[in-house]
Amino acid sequence: MYDQNNTRIELTLQLIKKKASRTIEYALAKKDKNTGTFKGTFENNILIADYTFQSEGKKSVRQVAFQLHGEKLVEGYGEVTADGTKFIDISKIKFNSTMPLTKTNCN
Repeated sequence: MYDQNNTRIELTLQLIKKKASRTIEYALAKKDKNTGTFKGTFENNILIADYTFQSEGKKSVRQVAFQLHGEKLVEGYGEVTADGTKFIDISKIKFNSTMPLTKTNCN
């Protein structure tokens, strides 16, 4: 979870072998909240998943990436396809988010 400066990102993760799934909620300051589910893989400390979410009453899907740095998950960013749904080259994703997710106990 990240919760600072009127921005909250919460990721709930379930790992079974290399399969990753569960939920993500983005409540970014001055932006519409979106929440949904993801399914993907977790290998070499990197989670790559398809995130299916609702925002502004519309269902969308986009690829997300997170890298484990110690006890934190750092979101990755990179060049995406013209429709904004997939990374063009996963090997070029940069993991340098200013909003790292810190491990917390689930409620």
